[in-house]
Amino acid sequence: MKAKFLIGSTIVVIIFGIFGARELIGFTHGSDGNKSTNDNVVEGVRETSEPKLYDEKFRKWALEMNKVLSKPMDNAKLKEANNDEGFEYYLKAQEVIGEFPNQLLKDSKKIEKEHSNLFLLSSYIGHKQFVRTAHLDPNGKMKESTEFIDQWKPTDENMRQAFEYMKEIVNDIDVVVNHKGEGKIYGVTHLNNGDKVSEVEQFLKFN
Repeated sequence: MKAKFLIGSTIVVIIFGIFGARELIGFTHGSDGNKSTNDNVVEGVRETSEPKLYDEKFRKWALEMNKVLSKPMDNAKLKEANNDEGFEYYLKAQEVIGEFPNQLLKDSKKIEKEHSNLFLLSSYIGHKQFVRTAHLDPNGKMKESTEFIDQWKPTDENMRQAFEYMKEIVNDIDVVVNHKGEGKIYGVTHLNNGDKVSEVEQFLKFN
């Protein structure tokens, strides 16, 4: 009788051990599985960056100059010159630099670089206008003497290219500072890390 009791107790212990262990293992796996799942779940956190705010004067300059460079110029001296192509480039280039808010140059290295390239392009266009009239006066006094328009030399391709780069730079600046980067971009400014900035600077270096 005692032997039967011992055998029965042993069987109960074995059964409990088997099922208990199985439940314990299942619980452990389930816990580990949940833990593993939690460890591997990475919540996608979208990095939102606020658009950079630019000085109102700079934004206004970019907006107005983009219009100036993109449209025919209504200027009395230009009319006197029969809307001469190169003379229009010259007058527009002067306006772009003359209206630039220079007080902002100390606030941004990139804006300073944009101004530098625009200034060099404007100077180059001014030099080309001088070359067109140098045979009339070697001191540059005929650059704006529209009464001699019929004696000015033709506008050359480099003058056109310099003006085109100026248009593209001002356009890109306008798109960046006034339109949150949405619009036609030529890639010629430091402000948007343009891939054609070096092309412009190479042009300035070798011309």
